[in-house]
Amino acid sequence: MVSLLAPGLASAQPPPIGAQPTPPSGTTMRPVQQAPPAAAAPARGTTPGPDYRLGPGDVLDVQIAGRLEIIRQQVVVDFEGAVNAPPLGAIPVGGATLLEAHRRVAARAREVFRYAEATITVVTPRAFEVVVSGEVERPGALAETALRRVHDVVLDAGGITARGSTRRVLVTRRGVESTVDPLAFQLRGDLTQNPAVEEGVKIHVPPRAGTVALTGAVRRPGEYELGASRSLRSLLDLAGGVIPPAADNEARLTRLGVDGRKTTAPFDMRAALAPPADFVLQPGDALFVPPAATLQDLVEVRGAFNGTSESTKMQVAGKATILQRIELAQGDRVRDVVQRAGGAAVYADLRLALVERSGASGPRQRIPIDLYRMLVEKDDVPNILLQNGDVFLLPIAEDKVFILGEVKTPGGQDFRPDLSAREYVALAGGATTRGRLDNTVVTFRNGRTYAMADAPPLEPGSVVTVPEVAVKWWQDYVTILSTIATLATAYTGLYFIFHGQVN
Repeated sequence: MVSLLAPGLASAQPPPIGAQPTPPSGTTMRPVQQAPPAAAAPARGTTPGPDYRLGPGDVLDVQIAGRLEIIRQQVVVDFEGAVNAPPLGAIPVGGATLLEAHRRVAARAREVFRYAEATITVVTPRAFEVVVSGEVERPGALAETALRRVHDVVLDAGGITARGSTRRVLVTRRGVESTVDPLAFQLRGDLTQNPAVEEGVKIHVPPRAGTVALTGAVRRPGEYELGASRSLRSLLDLAGGVIPPAADNEARLTRLGVDGRKTTAPFDMRAALAPPADFVLQPGDALFVPPAATLQDLVEVRGAFNGTSESTKMQVAGKATILQRIELAQGDRVRDVVQRAGGAAVYADLRLALVERSGASGPRQRIPIDLYRMLVEKDDVPNILLQNGDVFLLPIAEDKVFILGEVKTPGGQDFRPDLSAREYVALAGGATTRGRLDNTVVTFRNGRTYAMADAPPLEPGSVVTVPEVAVKWWQDYVTILSTIATLATAYTGLYFIFHGQVN
């Protein structure tokens, strides 16, 4: 318990010389015993401080110190927000801070007893239910006390899931919805983003919004969820700013274009953030701030690499991918960069890797790199020299085989190395009546096409195509004969009609 005014006889005011204390008629100062309620909730968290707001259900210890004796009793704040502390009577304290309530009780005590001093402390904070919903591990109604804050309650619910937002938690209080930023509280200690809970509060954690990656000379590099303002200035402030000396005028910004491709371009962050200017980020942006002391040629690697401790890791289609800038030494080739990026992941599509390169003039080049040929077949033809500003992309391999054409349920089937092309066709429901199974072809990711009977074992990303039969004898012949019969009948009818008229 924290007392705002330490109780004791020394705290009582001595009467003036020759004066006698004159309590009201019929009032004597004596201890009053009042049992605390049996259902009082145990306090959790920190001890209530002077800014703690009282409400119905709080259990208070009221102590009145006079010249000769001390009255001490425990009282409960009632539903009207008042405490009844004999002989002081009912005193309204609901909604007041502990400091304000202390002053009210002390003032009432001095009205009743001329030379008395009163103090109050919170013995047991009130308890109530808080509803937590959305992307938390254990959503539902939780029993909390008035000492708890939003961050504490979310942790009591198991914490935010990997899909949940750490920047936009919705708090509904007395019908008014507000947004708090738990990450700002965690990184900066901003208590305005971690308010205390009270009766009727509802907390909702929405799904995670778009993210931005900050790497390089940043105090807290990593992947950050975008806030409501999408401001680069506020995000850098949250990440602790850049580490001087940083070449912020030589930063590089990677952004997803309208065509779905990512492009990397120089970015003068110093000019973009010159007061009062700001820069609006977009989901998927990646900003690299190079240290000034180590400013040199770089290559950016993205995709299905194993990564290192310096890699920024993300999830794509349930698989880990990385984003990392790697210093480029003179003479470095594709193999060198693959090794420094931790090697290719087991789910990487080695045949579809590519290097994006900005030409001195003209459009950006896309250079295919067959890593399977280089790493597995030991052919160094794809092991080209890399240049400053290159972006090395290694996509995730498709783990499906696609069955197309004249099958009953065309589409993708999960890859299984023990299945043949004919068995994949069977998984797709088999060929339709117009499908010609014997002419089925298999196309591999490298573009090579084989007849089904001659095809090597399938691999992820292969396409099995069942062509359409030009003529299906029993269907097409029946259709042709029916058409001929219809025409013959019509011709015969017309002949008799006109021939009969002539006769």
